[in-house]
Amino acid sequence: MSRRGWLVLAAAAVVVATTAGTGAFSAVSAERGIQIAVVDDDRAYLGVAVTANVSGNDTTARITVTNQFPQGTTLSAVTATVDGETVSLTPGSTTLDGGDSTTGTVANVTCGDTVTIRASGDGVRVELEREIVCE
Repeated sequence: MSRRGWLVLAAAAVVVATTAGTGAFSAVSAERGIQIAVVDDDRAYLGVAVTANVSGNDTTARITVTNQFPQGTTLSAVTATVDGETVSLTPGSTTLDGGDSTTGTVANVTCGDTVTIRASGDGVRVELEREIVCE
């Protein structure tokens, strides 16, 4: 084959290679299964106990949070908010490793108020609400 023939063949190969698809794809659709279960606080990943102490006209909510996530899941930020007042249950650099608990108080609450608890860390984020029940 002559030199001209090889050049024409090479040029044709380049044209075919640049215009043909690469076999890649631009979109994927996949389904993943997920299981959700509602459990009591003593079995939940974030254990919560809210108690109220009424003394005269002052009611104080005592909030205890327990990290019940699998070992290796550390919570680095846990807060409780009642009526616009937020209290950090993990002040400074405190963290909650699996099985650890922390307790905080929020003063001047009203029986029946809602406390919002937020916890996050190690790829997890939880937000839940509990009612302050006075006995």
